[in-house]
Amino acid sequence: MVNRSFTVKPKERRRDRRRQLQLSAEIEGHAVTLVDISVAGFGAAIDATGRAPLKLPLGHRSRLDVWLPDGRRINLDITIEREIGPNGMFGGSFLDISDENFRLIEAILMGREYRV
Repeated sequence: MVNRSFTVKPKERRRDRRRQLQLSAEIEGHAVTLVDISVAGFGAAIDATGRAPLKLPLGHRSRLDVWLPDGRRINLDITIEREIGPNGMFGGSFLDISDENFRLIEAILMGREYRV
């Protein structure tokens, strides 16, 4: 008899240091919450109150707009690496980060909160 009382979790692929946070963001006109960030990518959660379902297939390229508490906005070109799961979470990697956006992400990761 086979025991199937265990769960297999997907392997974590990111190797960069990640910081947990909660920032308001938007992707393709849909409100999302940025829940973690690294120099290479991000994790986010969809807003369950959204008007139409958000479809983000693997490899989809888009733009993620993130609002910082000081009022600045980061515009990031992204590609989807993890589709929206049953828990509403999804993730992606950054494409061609500008120097200014890299410095902002680095400041967030290093605890220097949004200073550039």
